[in-house]
Amino acid sequence: MLPVLLHIEPITIYSLWVMLGLGMFVILLLINNLAKKRQVKIAFLANNSLAIFFTGIIFSRLFFIIKNYQYFILQFDFGKLLEMFYIWDKGLSAWGGLIGIFLSLFLLAKKEKANFVGWSDIIITSTFFGMFFFNIGTFLDGRNYGTPTTLPWGVIIESSQYAIPIHPVQIYAAIYTLLIGIVLFSIFNKKDFKNNGIISLIGIFCYSFFRFLEEFLRGDESFKILFLRDAQILAIIAMTISGYFIYKQYQQIKSPVSQN
Repeated sequence: MLPVLLHIEPITIYSLWVMLGLGMFVILLLINNLAKKRQVKIAFLANNSLAIFFTGIIFSRLFFIIKNYQYFILQFDFGKLLEMFYIWDKGLSAWGGLIGIFLSLFLLAKKEKANFVGWSDIIITSTFFGMFFFNIGTFLDGRNYGTPTTLPWGVIIESSQYAIPIHPVQIYAAIYTLLIGIVLFSIFNKKDFKNNGIISLIGIFCYSFFRFLEEFLRGDESFKILFLRDAQILAIIAMTISGYFIYKQYQQIKSPVSQN
């Protein structure tokens, strides 16, 4: 693995942050491109981008703290309190970040009477391309590692608890997030596309489905209920909600046809 790209005292450049920055750059480029196609007011995002970004960071960190409550709370002291704010320790949650971003987007869109559904489709389509780079970064950093495997593409990660080849689940995640992004982008560019939020729903459902499967191959520590990891429980909830609304959208499309 390659967690550090460059180290020249006192500067250390981490591969995870570089890939995260590259992912954010790609997201912004795509948002600008898709916003022009959708003809939404880019001023809304320009005026609220910092609020949406920092809300995502806060929720991402909060979910990480909750997930690792044993470390932060059970032996609580002033030092642990300060560590809660040390986001540079790379302790962030993808689910928390997504929830924070869309919660802030919903509240701000409602406040300013902006097109929440339109912006949701734009942001979630762009985000999957950014997640591709983030997952590559976690692979280089040795985070979110997998379980042992005998498959020929198994890798050895020194920071994991295993000294034998393990599943490169970060690469699996990079592949399926990129594929989801490509599918959503192709739907977005269809001429007969309707502004009904179906892109967001499909994206959430597909990500939740693949994330649920990915967690069976994850070897890092996680809070569990019965045999399910915490991310799988969130994935089931997200699949259920998004699947329900996809069904409702399908019924709305089908009903006029059946009446004729």
